[in-house]
Order: sequence, then C-alpha cells, then structure tokens
Amino acid sequence: MQTLNSIGVISKVSTNKIVIEIPDTNKINYNFHGDLYICEGINSFVTIYKSLHQKFIYQIINLAELEKPFDNVEEESKFYNKAYFEAIPIGEIKGDNFKFGLSKFPMIGNDVYLTDFLDMDLIFKIEDNIPALTLGLLASHEYYSPKFSLDKLLSNHMCVLGNTGSGKSTTVRKLLNEIILTAEEFSLDINSANFIIFDVHDEYDNLPDKASTITDVLKDISIPLDTLSPDDWINLVQPASAVQLPILMNGLRLANLIENNEASFCDWVKAYCALELYNNVHTEVVGKRTKIVSLLQNITDPTIKSILTRYSSQYGNFQGYDEQVFIDAIKSFIRNKSTYHYEDCSELILSLLESSNSKVSQLKNLELGIELTFLFEESKGNSQVRSYCSTLMTRISNLIASYSKSMFDNDQQKINNFNQVCKFDKGFTLFKVASLENKDLLFFTSYVLKIIYNNQKEQRSRNNKQVNSLYHFIFDEAHKYITESDNDFYNSIKIFEQIAKEGRKFGIFMFLASQRPGELSKTVLSQCNNFILHRIRSNVDLEQMRRSIPYISDSQLQRISYLITGSALLVGEAFSVPMEIIIKGEDYGYPSSTLLPSNVWGAFSKETD
Repeated sequence: MQTLNSIGVISKVSTNKIVIEIPDTNKINYNFHGDLYICEGINSFVTIYKSLHQKFIYQIINLAELEKPFDNVEEESKFYNKAYFEAIPIGEIKGDNFKFGLSKFPMIGNDVYLTDFLDMDLIFKIEDNIPALTLGLLASHEYYSPKFSLDKLLSNHMCVLGNTGSGKSTTVRKLLNEIILTAEEFSLDINSANFIIFDVHDEYDNLPDKASTITDVLKDISIPLDTLSPDDWINLVQPASAVQLPILMNGLRLANLIENNEASFCDWVKAYCALELYNNVHTEVVGKRTKIVSLLQNITDPTIKSILTRYSSQYGNFQGYDEQVFIDAIKSFIRNKSTYHYEDCSELILSLLESSNSKVSQLKNLELGIELTFLFEESKGNSQVRSYCSTLMTRISNLIASYSKSMFDNDQQKINNFNQVCKFDKGFTLFKVASLENKDLLFFTSYVLKIIYNNQKEQRSRNNKQVNSLYHFIFDEAHKYITESDNDFYNSIKIFEQIAKEGRKFGIFMFLASQRPGELSKTVLSQCNNFILHRIRSNVDLEQMRRSIPYISDSQLQRISYLITGSALLVGEAFSVPMEIIIKGEDYGYPSSTLLPSNVWGAFSKETD
C-alpha cells in the first residue's frame, strides 16, 4: 500500500461519485518504485484501498479549487493551494482480478492514490493466449495502449459514431487492419471471416488484396431481378402510400404472367380492358374513345382495325349497327386468343393473378404490368388511379433509366460475377456503393443482408441449431438508410431490426458507422453493445445517445462534444471500463479533408491566367 503517496482524502461519498480533498496540488506527482506517477487531471484513474487485497478504482471527472479567503492570509497557509477532485466509480480489484462496477463504496477520510501500473494492467488485462487488438493510446495515460478481446468485440453489434471530420472513418480502417494483424499473429485464417463492407465514400479500399474482394455495384455485377421478394420490391420501388402498394403487387403479378405466357396474352387482356371501358365507364365520350383506341391500335385483327375507323373521333360513338359489330369483334378476338368467353375473363384474370408470383426478370415488364393494372382499375371506373400513382411510375421510370444497364443488367457475365461475390471467399467483401442514392442503398444493403440471413437460417435448421460461419456487416453512413421514420408504413428496415434482435443466434452481427445517431433506427441502435464514440455536438444526437447507450454517464456524454479529432470514448461489453482513446490509424489513411476556398479559388485563378 502506498502509504506515503496519498494525493488526498475523500470528503464526500455518493453512489455515483466521490469528492477528494487535495491538500497540496504540488505534491500529487511522485516517484514510486522507480516509476514516475503524474496526475493528468480529468480521466486519470485513482485508487482507494479497502484492504491490502481489495481496492476501489475511480476516474477523475472534475477539478475545482477551494475559494481563497478574503481576509489576510499568509502566503505559506496550508489552505492556499487546496483543491477538490470529483471522481466516478469504475470498478474494484480483488486479488488479481478486476470487476467493473461497485457493490460497496469507500468511506469519508479514506486516502486516495494514483492508480499504479500493476493495477492498470489488471484493469485492462487480456490473457496471453486470447486474440486481442489495440486501437491506440489512453488519452489520460499516453504511455498505455490497452488491448481488447477480439471475441468480445466481434460477438456483439457495434457502433462507431461521430460528426464528419472527427476521425470516424480512420477508426473503422484502423479496426479492420488490426483484425488482419491479430489474425496473422494468432495464425488464424482471415479468409474464414466474412466482413461485408458497404463503402459509401470509397474510404475502405486499402485492405490487402489477399484478404479482400472489391466490387463496384454499378460496374461489376448485376442482380437477377427474379430473386427479389415482395419486400425487396417495396424497398426498391418505395410505394409512397397504401394506395400504391396493391398496384405494385398486382403489377408484379401481371408482369410475371406476361413473362410466362405467349405474346398474345397482352393483346387479349388489352382487348378485354377496352371492352370493359366501353361498357362500364360513363365519362366524357371523346376522352373514353381515345383510351380505347390506344389499347386496340396495335392489335392486328383486321375486323377490329376496320371498325375502329368508324369510331367517331368527333362524337366518340358509333353509327347504326357499327357498335354491335365493334363489340362482337372484340369478344371474338378474346375468345380466339384466350379460349375463354369475354364474360368469363374477369374470373379468369383473378385466378391467374392468385396463381402467379412476383418473380420478374426485366424492369420493362414491371412497367407493362402496372400499365395493365391501371387499365383494369380504369375499366372498373377508377379514373384517378394514375394520378394517385404518378410518383410510383416516376420511380419505376428512374429505375429503368438508371439501372437497366448496370445493377439490373441481364448480362449473364455480370450475374455470374454477383453469384461469385456472394460466395464470400475472402475475409473482406467490399461493395463500392458511392453512386447509389439513399433509397437504393436501403434496397441493396437489405437485399444482401437477407441473402445471408436466409442462408444462415437454413444452415442452422440443418445443423441442430448451430451455424458454422459468422458474418459481420459494416454499414458506412448508416443514417442514410437504416433510419427512424414515423411515416414508414411498410417498415422498410425490418430486416435490420430483425437482425439487431435475433442476429446473434444466426451468427450475423452489424457494425454501424454514422455521423447522425439521432436519425438511426432506435431499435437497431438500442441493440448495439459496443460503442466507439467520436466528437458529436448536435443536441438531438446526444439526447438519442443518452436514451440508447446504457454504458455512458452524463459527464462522459458532455465530454463527447469536446473530443479532439482522432480521439474516441470506448464503452460497452468489449471494454473493461469506459475509456478515452487516441486512435492511431494514420498508417491506414487520413481523415477526409475539407476543400479550402482560398486554395480552390487560387488554383482556378492560376488556370485562367
């Protein structure tokens, strides 16, 4: 026991902190057994001895000086330099074991000491034969680099949070490379790991080639559309209201029927819709004629073509017996192409829709399927259906324009590339997704996540509730797509929430990197057990962290707003105590820099000279 090196005594005790009275601030640094102990102030660890083999460990969070008396006081007065330190409980040491948290507390008058190096080793103790990694140096003890168990770190969901420019990306790169180094040190096969990275800003492509596969989503691969489930289609198309969802689903079923039937299927369905419009829709006759002609004009039946010439464009009707000839010609055409009478077609179409599924191989067929759905609705008198679904059609048109030759290309080589990538042969599979919009990021990330989830569920059912492989998903800029929304009628992120709650038993873990925790799904954030917290200043984000992170105190939360770039607060089950770390990740790339107007304008002026 360091009986001669006490820095002060306890003057106040509560369950959440103690107050230490410091008689002389000039004597709190000392040499003990040849080691120099220096109090760095806030974040320094202190020890209170309960007995020779039991100690309480606290961490300093606040410094205050005693008010100087107003009357004349001699310069040598013992009260002149008196100060007070506040410290929060960290844990206790019994024998050679450290345990986080306190069940008992020190007493007023107990001596307080700076925590010695041997006790520091016990606080951050990792067994020699346990794979462990390090991220940097303790902010309060820059000579000390704590290690963390690889197993504890990677057997829980994790978050790296921090404002832009705070060092978040550097931390992720450092962590990934430390995992590789740890695997090499302990002779582990890194390619048996399955890290799947969605790189939004092209920041993580410095991983070694022998351990990584890098794929540009819009250039290298193509997703087979017929593998999409209804939930995938909802995430991809994003129907804006409950009205649009049944239109989308029926459009998918009709598109499936189009792909699995002869070309004449569309012709007789259009003819059926035209006759339904003519018989049942009572609206402005010239406008009704225009719709009917547009449906029938590409049908090659000579009788229909002939009778259309007698369909008055001025009055929107037929003369004499022409109307009956028109009706009979369409009925005959439907009978010849479908083998069903016109009167039975409604029941036939419903039966076909019930038996079909949402498997579609081309986006243009979805567009045609939805067009047919509109026709069915209009033939029933729903004249507003197109206006209600205008945003839906705009979205589908954009998908066709943006991805028909990239992410949904029918090129077999690109489809084979996608299937090969999804074997995850190397330790790190990196998807470059910088070109995807937020809605498309939601679709792509959830789609890949669901592939793994379904495979792991199948493997678990075959192997007596055991899985043979683990997957770690790293979601960069997660707030862009794993978002909390009160208006999300369809719960687009339900696969993320499901993995957050159940992923552990299927060997699937999520690693979220975000600069806006306030926008993240509360369910997903609350299920994370390890947090690396960089500087965050938004009150909204800080309040969300207060509600979602049980490991953090108010003083630590306040401290986060003032962390320097490259430092982080580590809290969670993988860390023996909450600790502030200076991340040493410069070897793996530097934080993204901000373009300075003076530099940009200067370069521009030189070019124009």
